[in-house]
Amino acid sequence: MHKMIRCDIKKLSRGFDKIMLAVNIPTLTAFSALGIIYFAIIRRMNVPHDFFKLYITCFFLTFAYSFTVSLLTAIIANTRLSGHKKYTYIEILGEQMVISDYVHTSSDDSGRTHHRRMWVFDLSDVEQVTCNGRRVIVKGKARFFEAPARWLTYSSTESGKADFDYWWYSENGGKEVTQASIKDTYFYSERIAQRIIFCSEKQKQRVLRRQEFRQRMLDIAARRRTRKKPKERVFRGYEIERKF
Repeated sequence: MHKMIRCDIKKLSRGFDKIMLAVNIPTLTAFSALGIIYFAIIRRMNVPHDFFKLYITCFFLTFAYSFTVSLLTAIIANTRLSGHKKYTYIEILGEQMVISDYVHTSSDDSGRTHHRRMWVFDLSDVEQVTCNGRRVIVKGKARFFEAPARWLTYSSTESGKADFDYWWYSENGGKEVTQASIKDTYFYSERIAQRIIFCSEKQKQRVLRRQEFRQRMLDIAARRRTRKKPKERVFRGYEIERKF
């Protein structure tokens, strides 16, 4: 019952395109004003040389501002898209579900460090899954982590649980929370909610069958442990009573 759901990079790219347009609105306004000044004043009137120099200076400053802002926005967008592509996902392992969300990237002497949030749910502990607008809210007992991404690497065990490379995270790590919020970074939130509900119900049925089977085995073992009174045995003509 393994399922990996990746974030929608196209949706995130459209969001960063809107940010790029928003940060360039002042530049577009300035260029529009400079264009009006050129066609309304400079082309029709004999303006002083100093005024023309000021106009050219404003034009190049506006262009430099636009180039710098666009370049910085593009670098930040590419960095965040790369982080989301690698660390924003929902993974259903079998008995557990991992919700990972990329947060930000920092730089230090060792290079770039990606940070992320992570929720680890036992699917049998999921109580409710709802769509609040474009977000998916998962309610139930979970463990919450927020740390550098390299500290939260894990692999899936045969039983379908997350086995962290830093072993103390597997059992005792994280903070206990009661819900997780999945951001609007996926293609179809309703389908994701349906998938989580389906896997949770399936795991709950599996746990119930295991409990019933275990109880039956315990009952059988209890009946077999009931000792019967041994029969009287005779040795060499003497009757010996064995009492227990």
